[in-house]
Amino acid sequence: MPPRSTRRRGGPQRWLIIPFVVTTLVLLVDASMHARSTQFERALDSQDWVDAVLPEITASTAQGLELANITQHMPAGPAGAIAEEISGIASQAASTYRAVRSDNAPPDLATAAGLLQACLVAREQGAQQFAAGVQHLLEGDKSTLVIPVLSGAAGYFQLSDSAYQLFAKDLPELGTTMPASLWIPGAGAYQPASLASFTKRLVAAVAKTPAQPLLIDEVTTDPRALSTEEGVEVLSPASSISVTAVVADSTQIAQQGVWVSATISPSGGAPSQRVVTTVDLNAGQAKAVNMPGLTARLSTVTELTVSAGLTGGAAADTRQLRIIVPGPDFSGVPTTALAPLSSTTSTPGGATSTTGPGGGGGSASASTTQPAATTTTTSSAPAVTTVPTTVPATSTTTAT
Repeated sequence: MPPRSTRRRGGPQRWLIIPFVVTTLVLLVDASMHARSTQFERALDSQDWVDAVLPEITASTAQGLELANITQHMPAGPAGAIAEEISGIASQAASTYRAVRSDNAPPDLATAAGLLQACLVAREQGAQQFAAGVQHLLEGDKSTLVIPVLSGAAGYFQLSDSAYQLFAKDLPELGTTMPASLWIPGAGAYQPASLASFTKRLVAAVAKTPAQPLLIDEVTTDPRALSTEEGVEVLSPASSISVTAVVADSTQIAQQGVWVSATISPSGGAPSQRVVTTVDLNAGQAKAVNMPGLTARLSTVTELTVSAGLTGGAAADTRQLRIIVPGPDFSGVPTTALAPLSSTTSTPGGATSTTGPGGGGGSASASTTQPAATTTTTSSAPAVTTVPTTVPATSTTTAT
């Protein structure tokens, strides 16, 4: 009997290897597909983050270009308005940094996200320092002291541009090309000579700012005038008068605690009566301030004086007119020549005294008049806001 062939030995063992090989292949394919899926998800997360920060990068670029344009080609206008514009850029830079910091970057982009945040926080700090330097210049500091401050701010801008370039290089290939973003657009920008020229122009703009910080644009009464006789406005009969003054800021710098007063002389029960209130004005803003509760002596020509001034200071602007409230015995405005209007200056919290008609001795006691119901008279200008009186009327008497 011939011996068995050795080729057939081990056949069953080969069949045992096949399942092992198949299982290994399946595991390798599954691991490869899982790795590809994870990489795809990570790429999507990275792309989503880049898409989220792109608008902030674009906004930051626009902020830098705007600041550089102001510095190199300062627009015409009041110095206060230019300072506010620069301060606004600093606020925008801070908002941009906060927006990017709130976007959670995926782990793969942790380094790139850190570089972008470093870029934006440097821009925020530089812009705030630049705005502070400009404000110091407007407050009277010498250019020789302010220019180093502005140069220090430019150092932040240079640092931010370097950080942004590193950020753009550190990003992986995502199919998105990051735009250029610079806060120093050229070699000559923010150099000492350029900053000296900028401060010189800004100081010149300060010199052109109106010396008078407040203007009284309009004065109206409620009741309104029925007619004007001999330069005297004849009002409708009423028990009390409400005065509305439109006060405007002329410096393009916000003013806090502006005081506004209305004084009549003679009043119903004393030689003079005064109502005062305060109001805050934004840069260039006008507000209609209503002051009710004034009581005039009937059928008597009365001087109405409206003044406005800064906190703790004398009147910056004053408007005067003559009014008369008809009484039962009213027969018309006296035809006798009227003396020129007196000049009355009001100070916040102080007394305003005006000599009553006629001589004589004696002194009347001081009294306090509470405001009547507020009647608001609005101005025709759309930018005017009406502000009611919040301070009670006071009256001051002098010898009659």
